[in-house]
Amino acid sequence: MRIVLAIVFLLTSFLVKAQESSLEINSNLGFMNTHFNEPLMSESYGFLDDKEKDNIISALDSENLFQTEIDNEIKYSHKKGWSIAFGNHLAAYGAYSDDIVKLTLLGNSPFRGEQLDLEPLDFTAYHYSKFEVGYQWNSKFNTSISLLAGHQFAELNLNKVTFYTDELSDFFEYDMAFEAHFSDTTDLMNNLFALNGKGAALNIHYSDSIRNGRIDIGLQDLGMIRWNEKTTNILIDSEWRFEGVNIDDFIEFNDSILENYFDSIQDVFQKYNEESYNWRLPITLNLNIFQWSQSDFIDAYSFSVVHKPRFYTIPRFALDLHKSFKKHGFSLGYHLGGYEKAGFQFAYNFSGKKTQFKLFSKQANALIPSQNYGVHLGFGIKRVFSTSK
Repeated sequence: MRIVLAIVFLLTSFLVKAQESSLEINSNLGFMNTHFNEPLMSESYGFLDDKEKDNIISALDSENLFQTEIDNEIKYSHKKGWSIAFGNHLAAYGAYSDDIVKLTLLGNSPFRGEQLDLEPLDFTAYHYSKFEVGYQWNSKFNTSISLLAGHQFAELNLNKVTFYTDELSDFFEYDMAFEAHFSDTTDLMNNLFALNGKGAALNIHYSDSIRNGRIDIGLQDLGMIRWNEKTTNILIDSEWRFEGVNIDDFIEFNDSILENYFDSIQDVFQKYNEESYNWRLPITLNLNIFQWSQSDFIDAYSFSVVHKPRFYTIPRFALDLHKSFKKHGFSLGYHLGGYEKAGFQFAYNFSGKKTQFKLFSKQANALIPSQNYGVHLGFGIKRVFSTSK
């Protein structure tokens, strides 16, 4: 097998078209959600009165989403086709139901006699660094392999969670099944880059010319991280019912009477083990179709699809319009799906002979507060050292 791979490598190396040598830095920071817009976020902290609670509840969907992403990468590409990159990636994805927010804000009294289904309630957060080696096999096909150092990880998936309060308030009960995993949190704040896991991933990119345009197809993060033996793993399937505390003599009431009830709850949540855990990275699938336009108003338009099957129920779709003025390029688009509220996005590009710069945002609704559900900003700088002749 190794001999075959070596032969393929040597044959395809001669087919590679010379590339430019360059160094680029890319950074990306964002927080997006589908529940809180800018006005609602500004009033949803501290003590909440009834009106503010009603505003939060009225804005809820049956499923509410949020995500955070922080990416930083530096990459060197050689004109012979190979490249190396160092990067650090932090992301969090979460989903919660409307019922769990109502229960938190209003308590259980308004829901007597009603069974609340608190699904979905899911959360995944991860932080890792990577060393990546890539190769441009020919003008269309590029692959790279990443070696990963896992720093922090937390995952919570609730398969079932219901809550019921008796009509006469004689009891309340829950039925819950969930799975959770999280990496070692010892000295977390003082050691954000602790080595708690190791892994690898494969990335594939294909680009080709089509009639009056270009198509790009990509697959990112096909791989896994093995978190070490200090990883906490919890698997719980539990029912619990509380019917109050019987007190025969109020004078003899003491803390020990409640301890049995609290201990029964703690016993459920203390069923865990510490051992290594294999975690599959969230795969990202990309498709972008770019078409030149004959219009006097725009130079081109593009349609893109991004899908993360682990998180997205609906892929993220976007349509962008492009216009260039000499060395400056602008694009304005609209997106929907994914883990974001539908809205506008923009990008700016400067293309000099040796220096290139880009600035972009996936959340460009800042001028429309009622439609602004997050903040996002990314930028990139590229310096070209040599080009093919």
